[in-house]
Amino acid sequence: MSKYQESFETKGQFFLLRNAEENDAQKMFEFMRHVDGETTFLAREPGEFEASFSLESEAALLKSWSAGEDKLFLVAETKSGEIAATCGCTRNSGRRRTRHLAEIAVSVRQDFWRMGLGRRLFQIQFDWCRQKEIEKLCLTVDTENLRALGLYLSLGFVVEGTLKQQAKMSDGSYRDLYTMGKFFR
Repeated sequence: MSKYQESFETKGQFFLLRNAEENDAQKMFEFMRHVDGETTFLAREPGEFEASFSLESEAALLKSWSAGEDKLFLVAETKSGEIAATCGCTRNSGRRRTRHLAEIAVSVRQDFWRMGLGRRLFQIQFDWCRQKEIEKLCLTVDTENLRALGLYLSLGFVVEGTLKQQAKMSDGSYRDLYTMGKFFR
């Protein structure tokens, strides 16, 4: 298990960056409800998280992630104990041909955008990837999410392809996603 904890202060705001734990399940529900309602760039529609997971199943998932060697799931917690951001990285260790890969996903509450929180979470994950000898980090992003695209490009990710009409929105429209990768070797 990769244990991580760091105090991070930016723009007058204090965060505790740490591993997500089993007892964070309720906070995760509150966080997901919040971020799912703020943007259309995440993978879910508002309310889908609560409909897909029970508090017990979320706690079990968080417990399994905290015990796994091939995952690092971090939360950024405010002084008041709210989750401001999450960032999860999972190594693809099932097959020899893809053991060198990991996937990453990040989510930051809108009231904490532009504070460097996402960037710091990525930097921690990059260090973890290097320790695990992961050679390539992958992600997908909505082609219209210009803020996230700017961050990912500045961190060394490159667009590798476009997944056409990959996301179908609640209004029936479609969104394309970029696949992006960053090499560490």
